[in-house]
Amino acid sequence: MKKVILIAACLLSLTTVNAQKSATGERKGANKEAKNATPEQRAQKHVDALGAEITLTEEQKPKIYELALAKVKKADEIRAKYKTAENKEGKEAEMKALKKEFHANVKAVLTPEQIEKLKAVQKEKKAAGRPDALDAD
Repeated sequence: MKKVILIAACLLSLTTVNAQKSATGERKGANKEAKNATPEQRAQKHVDALGAEITLTEEQKPKIYELALAKVKKADEIRAKYKTAENKEGKEAEMKALKKEFHANVKAVLTPEQIEKLKAVQKEKKAAGRPDALDAD
């Protein structure tokens, strides 16, 4: 009887470990796709995400795209510059400044109504612990 219980416990633990590995593997695969995306694809993702949160006009979309493309390329340069983990604070400071500049430039393109709607959406997402469209990368 003890052997049967021991075998059942072993099988149960193996099943649990395999289930956890597959769940984390799926997340890693999604992250890999994001890393393999071109800067243009990532910039378009910014525009699409922002367009889903607030309605962008056809005149605003190319402007936001150009801002996002510049941000993505600059972020890639910063990541390459700090490829080693030696100066993590420097990388974080530069990325934070880049995001702040991007947010300011995007807000300059938006109408006051869109800015208010964006602030409301950002507040909602911050409360839920999710990143907003302006931070997507």
